[in-house]
Amino acid sequence: MKKLSTSELRKLYLDFFVARDHKLVKSDLLVPANDPSVLFTSAGMNQFKDHFLGKVKDFKRATSCQKCFRTGDLEEVGRTPFHHTFFEMLGNFSFGDYFKKEAIQWAWEFVTKVLEIDEGFLWVSVYEDDAQAFEIWKNDIGLPVSKIKKMGPKDNFWPSNAIANGPNGPCGPCSEIYYQKKNGESVEVWNLVFTQFNRLDGGVLEPLPNKNIDTGMGLERIASVLQGVESNFDIDIFVPIVEAAKKSSGVSDTRILHLLSDHARAVTFCIADGVLPSNDGRGYVVRKLIRRCSYLAQQKDAKPFLYKIVSSVAQTMGDQYPEILERRDNIAQIIKAEEEKYIRNILEGGAEKINEIKKQCKESGQLEVSAQIVSDLYMTHGIPVEYAVEDFKKDNLTVNTNLTFEIIKLEQDKTRDASKMFGCIFGKDSVELKKSEFVGYGYDSCEAKVVQIIKDSHEVKEASSGEDVGVVFDKTPFYAESGGQVADIGEIVLKGTKGRVLDTQKQKDSILHVVQIEGGSLKVGDKVEARVDLCHRQAVQRAHTSTHILQAVLRKVLGPHVQQAGSYVEQDRFRFDFTHFKEISDEEMTHISELLNEYILKNDKLSAQVMSKKEAQKTGAIALFGEKYEDEVRVVSVGDYSKEFCGGTHAQATGEIGLVYIISESSVGSGLRRIEALTGMLAFKQAKKDRELLNELSGLLRTKPDQLKNTLLGQLNRYKTLEKDSLKLKEKDLANQGESFIQTAKLQGDVRKVIQLMDKLDANLLRQTVDVLKNKISQKGVFVVASDCQDNAPIICACTQDLVSRGFDSDALLKKIASLVGGSGGGRKDFAQGGTKNVSELHRAWPEIERCVEETINKL
Repeated sequence: MKKLSTSELRKLYLDFFVARDHKLVKSDLLVPANDPSVLFTSAGMNQFKDHFLGKVKDFKRATSCQKCFRTGDLEEVGRTPFHHTFFEMLGNFSFGDYFKKEAIQWAWEFVTKVLEIDEGFLWVSVYEDDAQAFEIWKNDIGLPVSKIKKMGPKDNFWPSNAIANGPNGPCGPCSEIYYQKKNGESVEVWNLVFTQFNRLDGGVLEPLPNKNIDTGMGLERIASVLQGVESNFDIDIFVPIVEAAKKSSGVSDTRILHLLSDHARAVTFCIADGVLPSNDGRGYVVRKLIRRCSYLAQQKDAKPFLYKIVSSVAQTMGDQYPEILERRDNIAQIIKAEEEKYIRNILEGGAEKINEIKKQCKESGQLEVSAQIVSDLYMTHGIPVEYAVEDFKKDNLTVNTNLTFEIIKLEQDKTRDASKMFGCIFGKDSVELKKSEFVGYGYDSCEAKVVQIIKDSHEVKEASSGEDVGVVFDKTPFYAESGGQVADIGEIVLKGTKGRVLDTQKQKDSILHVVQIEGGSLKVGDKVEARVDLCHRQAVQRAHTSTHILQAVLRKVLGPHVQQAGSYVEQDRFRFDFTHFKEISDEEMTHISELLNEYILKNDKLSAQVMSKKEAQKTGAIALFGEKYEDEVRVVSVGDYSKEFCGGTHAQATGEIGLVYIISESSVGSGLRRIEALTGMLAFKQAKKDRELLNELSGLLRTKPDQLKNTLLGQLNRYKTLEKDSLKLKEKDLANQGESFIQTAKLQGDVRKVIQLMDKLDANLLRQTVDVLKNKISQKGVFVVASDCQDNAPIICACTQDLVSRGFDSDALLKKIASLVGGSGGGRKDFAQGGTKNVSELHRAWPEIERCVEETINKL
């Protein structure tokens, strides 16, 4: 058996199939292109969807090493030697070309001849009804029958149990190659899927006219076999990552170290592909992985550490994936910011939540923590179930872990359903769109031939007035929505017929126009005049070009770590997201706005050039974070300060923009900020509106706009003086009221209680009231005061210190009162504060609050 590094193994596999006329296809991004129905790329076959469906026929054989991400086995990561979230999948594919015999022969040849794995350690499985595969292994390969195991549809049919359970669509048997270790354990190293049937209702299988091959071999798993190690985490590309995890976290537990190493690698690749931590979708998955690791950081005084592992991931895998080398500093900063946020805002709250749950169980006499509560700790706070269970066990509290994991599984199933390979690759049949050419750079109209009309998901030959249809032309000046830039709109015209183009969308090599026929009819074969709405396009171009200039300005003012992380460009308005790891000061924003408009006034010409990706990178052109580019790219340059990969339309010179008016800057995630701005006439109108508001405010204060600030500061100072005087009067009045409350205080047993609903006092004055009462009643006193202060009603519960020793708990009493009025709060046993926004509810519930206080005192 050959001893190979993982990099050598990867290259050997791809070279083997390239030599057998397979096209070498680069790994797709972890975010599947043109498929929003799928959360992550989960297998090598994902990017070949249209090839499997026969829609694209540019090649019939392919091989790839695909970056994959799966969340279905998240709880197994670290527990087993082979489970991962991120992994690499080697694969070879046939689209209606070769089938079972070649797939099996080549797989066996690669494993036994190229990798030189001893046949004595190998055995295979086949689907129990797949006599053809069985015979190929037996007769063509020469395996003894004892080495060929027949298995059922759960293990050896794809999708698993598809015949009985569905779904309908292409499916087929599979055959797997296993390696048997010296300890007797068998490891599946290669799965060969023979897609030969179409499942119909009732489990009926009909043969497909074109049979496909889809194989998958986990790179890490086969590497562990060749390198003679027991775990994927012991292979050459994982050892440095595990060591980095151990050094940065201080953790020594092997299982936890493996989990940290896996998650560090996974989030590094996700962020490199543009998936940033957030509260929904893919971003939430990344956030959850970071939180799982950050929870472990709690064991080491809750300090960020995961970001330190990024450098090791980049060094070990950067030769194959240079993007993580290029962006490792940015990736590390994003992870660090997320860790800090989690530790600061959530982890501490999670620990507090566990302690609160313990307290509630103790007070109620419960010995078991509900599964729903524990699952919420995991899904909301990122606290793994096993750690919560261990924590509760210290206080003799039990957890139904089976039910907890069932609840979590229901939530995970939602994610898993979104990333099923079957839904991605073989969805419902749709119309195969014909190719069309975009000719709109520098042009806003052209003659175009109608090559396809789509209505209600069906291809038709003609569309009539009043109908909304999809139209494909042989060529078009209309820019399709892409890269955050909205689509062109406009019209199509020919004698007797007119259509309004409402939207333009790109699908692979086709450009589909949404057209509303306003008069006459449109037929396949018609030649029309396609006219872009020039005003609309120019407004969009002003905004788009502004984003390029803005990025150059941000990198100059804030630093070269700034990278675009997304944008949305429409008519004279844009949103621009970028990486930056702290707040932007007012001075920095002023500098950004000034420099941005200075560049615009220079009226620099824009230029666009098509070149190879490597050549573009050498020129210093900036690529969009997480975007996948072809070997040939378009580079747009502005003056000598901006050069970016870009396929969109732009202004011819910066002066066309007129003015950029920034309307907001904010944080939209860990290490991620957003600027929103207006351009052109929208910018002018907003500036005019703001000036009118300034004039109006100046008029109200009877001053001039340039003196407004000083006038306003003077008015504020006078207001503060009056407020202080008013406060002194209120405090004096409080002293008098305090005396009145003490005189009317009721005696319950040996406890004097003051229960008062006051009028229009804020929380600060309410606290002063309690202080007055405590000074007058220093022993055996209970004080519950509240106030209907505008739209908020503060509530305070307090007692003298001697009653605390007798068991009085102001915190518990406040929580009970707050629950009666839809409020919240907390504090110490001798003092607790809260409130409610339901002011009217406070008045209604006051008698019940008085009874609640009475019952609490009776328990002393």
